[in-house]
Amino acid sequence: MTKIAILGTGPLPIEQDNYIYSSSNRTWQIAKALLEEGHRVHVISFRPTRTKDGVRINDTELRQYSEGEFTLDSVEELTHFRNDGFLRDRIEASGSEAVVGVNVFPASRSAALEPAIPFWADMNGFGMGEVQIRGFLTGNNQAVAQGWVDELPCLVRADCFSSASGPQRYALIGELAAIGRLRPETCGYEFVHVIPEGREDPPPSGVRPTVLDQLPEGAQIALWVGCYNYQFDTDTLFEGMERAMDRSANLHFVSTGGQVDGHNETTFARFKKQVDGSRHKDRFHFVGWLPWDEFDGLLRTAHLGVTLDIPCYETEIGARNRITEMMRVGLPVLSTRGPEISWDLEKHSAGWLVDFSDPDQLEERLVEALSDPAELERRAKNSRKVFEKFYTLSAATAPLLAWAKNPQFAPDRGMRPLLLPEYSKPEKRGWLKGWLG
Repeated sequence: MTKIAILGTGPLPIEQDNYIYSSSNRTWQIAKALLEEGHRVHVISFRPTRTKDGVRINDTELRQYSEGEFTLDSVEELTHFRNDGFLRDRIEASGSEAVVGVNVFPASRSAALEPAIPFWADMNGFGMGEVQIRGFLTGNNQAVAQGWVDELPCLVRADCFSSASGPQRYALIGELAAIGRLRPETCGYEFVHVIPEGREDPPPSGVRPTVLDQLPEGAQIALWVGCYNYQFDTDTLFEGMERAMDRSANLHFVSTGGQVDGHNETTFARFKKQVDGSRHKDRFHFVGWLPWDEFDGLLRTAHLGVTLDIPCYETEIGARNRITEMMRVGLPVLSTRGPEISWDLEKHSAGWLVDFSDPDQLEERLVEALSDPAELERRAKNSRKVFEKFYTLSAATAPLLAWAKNPQFAPDRGMRPLLLPEYSKPEKRGWLKGWLG
C-alpha cells in the first residue's frame, strides 16, 4: 500500500452535487482506481468558482469526509487551494509518499509546492489547444499566455505524466523537448503514459428522468451531455437537428448541462437563442445539471448520444468524457470525426461519424440512425463492449496503478531544464513574460 495525495477538481461525484464537471469525474477516476488497488488516498479537491448574474458565489467552507482508506478535503478555490501553506500542511498530515495532480490547474498547484516526494502530473486534455480556441472566439490572446503559465510548472517539476489520448502523449513529449527535459539523463525513460477517460461502472440508478413527462409517446431522444465549451460546434448542431426534425416527427433533442460559469458563458447562450427562434423549439428540452441518479436514468432512456466539435487541435488531440459516459450505459454515439475516442465508434461500429461543419450529413445520420431500431440496438451493444474493454477504471488507469506500487523520481529530478536558462518560478507571470520577450 502506498499513501497517495491527490490534488484535483471537485466536487467529486460522491458529494452529490448537481455540478459535476468532466474534470471532477477525472479526479474521481484516478482516486477510485487507486483505492480499488489497495492504496491509501487523500484527495484535496477545489470547488470551481461559480457565478450568478455575473456575481461570484462565495462558498468558503472546508468540507471533510473519511471512509476506510479514503479521506477528502473539499475546499474553496481561493481561500484554500491557492494557499501553499494549507496544501503543504494537509499533504504532510496525510503522510503521503507520492502526490498526483489531476487536471492541469491542480497539477500546476502541486508543482508550485515543489514536493519532495514523487510527483505524477495528469495533464488531462490538451490545454494549449483549448486556450487557442478560446482566444480565437473571444478575440483575446491572454488565455494563451495563461495556459502556458499553468502548464510550465508541471512540465518542469513532474516525475511522470499522463495524457488523455495517444495524440496528446506526443504533444506532451514535444513540450518536454521544448524546455529541455529530453536530455541524456532521461534517454529511455518513459515520461508520458496514456490514461483515457475511464469511468466507474455502477449499476443502473433506476430513476425515471422527469423530462419524460414533457415528451409525447414514441419520442426518440437525441441526447447532449454536459457543458457547451468553446470547442463544440453548436451552429452545425442546431441546423442539422432542426432539419432532421423536419423529416422525423418523433425526434426530440434533450440537453443536460449548460454554460461553463465564469469560463464560457457565450456558446450556450448563442445556441439557446437559436433554439428560441426555431420552428421546432418545443422539441428542444434543456434540463440543466442533474443529480447523478437522474442523469444516469436519462442516459439509459435516450436513443442516441450527440456530440459535435469544430476543427481544431483541441479536437484532434484532446478527449471527450461525454462519449465515455454514453458508452458506459451502452448508448450509441453520433460524433464528429476527430477525437481519438471517435475512432472507436467507427472501428467497433458503436455509433456514427460525421465530417466537421456539415449539417446535411448530421441530418442524414440522425434520420438514418433513428429509423432503424435493429441497427441502433446492434451499435448500442457494441458501445457497451468498447467501454468494458478500454474504459473501465482498471483498464484505463493501468500505467498509474503500476507506478503507484513503487513511485519513483524522474532521472533528471532536481536538474534545471536545459532550455530554460533562467528558470525560477514559471508560474509567476512576470518571469514568463520576460522569458518570452
